[in-house]
Amino acid sequence: MNSLRLAAATAHPHAASSLAAMNPARSALASSIGFIFLAGCGPAANTPVAASPPIAARPDVIVTLDGQRHACVVALYSEAQGSAISCDEVVPFVRDELRVPSGAIYDIRTISDVDEAEIAKVEASFKGAGYRFIGGPHALSTTGSHKVQ
Repeated sequence: MNSLRLAAATAHPHAASSLAAMNPARSALASSIGFIFLAGCGPAANTPVAASPPIAARPDVIVTLDGQRHACVVALYSEAQGSAISCDEVVPFVRDELRVPSGAIYDIRTISDVDEAEIAKVEASFKGAGYRFIGGPHALSTTGSHKVQ
């Protein structure tokens, strides 16, 4: 067996070195082709980006801003009725009375015309206290499921 290898090596002295030289070239070519195929697996450049999904299926607290009364109705998701309070007192009420911990999820709804600045003020107070907005657009009308006590 050794004599066959020796005969092959002596018959073509450059055969062994040319095979060794072709291995790195083949490896580089195969790697390049692999990267090209992987690059083709990504999304197209004109693919629209999907809107981010809400962080939860349901909020822990629902705040309904009443534009006519200039008040907020606050209720736990599981409550059929909420409590009408001043919108400035929403976060202390949620934290102290309803005992909802920081990091919980809230949603904001509106009844009739509500000033955008008032909505932004309530959102900022929740964010400052560590609560998270459920995401998505504001519903500009209420579902009617949470009534004032």
